[in-house]
Amino acid sequence: MTSAETLGSRALKATGRKPNLVAHRGAVQIKGTARSRAGLPAYVRLYQAEPFERIGMIKHGLPAAEAKAILADLDIPQLAAMRALNIAPATINRKVKGEDRLSPAESERILGVARLVGQVQVIVEESGNSQGFDAAAWTSRWLTEPLPALGGVRPLDLMDTMEGQTLVSSTLAQLQSGAYA
Repeated sequence: MTSAETLGSRALKATGRKPNLVAHRGAVQIKGTARSRAGLPAYVRLYQAEPFERIGMIKHGLPAAEAKAILADLDIPQLAAMRALNIAPATINRKVKGEDRLSPAESERILGVARLVGQVQVIVEESGNSQGFDAAAWTSRWLTEPLPALGGVRPLDLMDTMEGQTLVSSTLAQLQSGAYA
């Protein structure tokens, strides 16, 4: 993979859409702006991306190094995050060494977590001043604490399935409306 290879580029060519997320030296970039803890533009872009763009990324497979970079942004031990997402640490480490991509199923689970970080950032930006807010750190804490709205289950424990990710995302959206305040 070259340093500026577009994530999911082959799969997205069929849709006629120009991808905006690119890999560059181990970080997700959007049109030349690197992901940063302060603004997290790549996560917001992923959250706001067209479904066909995300589907293309999933089908093409996320580079394993990108997956590790996403997990590194979280304030959750990587081993615990990988286990919760049902991704074998040995598999991801082997794929990083070989500069390989994750399977579509593995990619979908990792991108689901990244999308949540973008969702949190958007919620905070829409609700007021997001200056100094760390969406990745807040999301990490929220994912690891049992939630009454989910029957006392930790959101992280639901992130290994698409149904679980949908439920977690919906619960997060309801927090913005005050339904679970």
